[in-house]
Amino acid sequence: MAAVKTALVIGGGIAGPVTALALRKAGIEATVYEAYEITADGVGGQLTIAPNGLDALGIVGADDAVRAVGLPMVRTIMTDGSGRRMGEFPGLVGLPPSRALWRPDLYRALHDHALA
Repeated sequence: MAAVKTALVIGGGIAGPVTALALRKAGIEATVYEAYEITADGVGGQLTIAPNGLDALGIVGADDAVRAVGLPMVRTIMTDGSGRRMGEFPGLVGLPPSRALWRPDLYRALHDHALA
């Protein structure tokens, strides 16, 4: 059986560029296809990437690009809709902080890193 040399990645959102980066690292040339004519810039809310997620992005060399657009999260404070404080939780003990970021910023960082 011949080794796989090329791959198609369907979907250019968050996972598409990361998948293409991982395939390239494995020696497989990947082409990402997206159904939408415009990018996902400006689409989505806030999210958090935990230290293990940053480690996974480090395998494909995208961790620094993501750290650059995120803010370190050393604790979480929960409030209700009126702003009343419901609780506070510390960060993950013994690990680097998670990163809080906006989905459009994550998308753009991964997209640009994959293109580079």
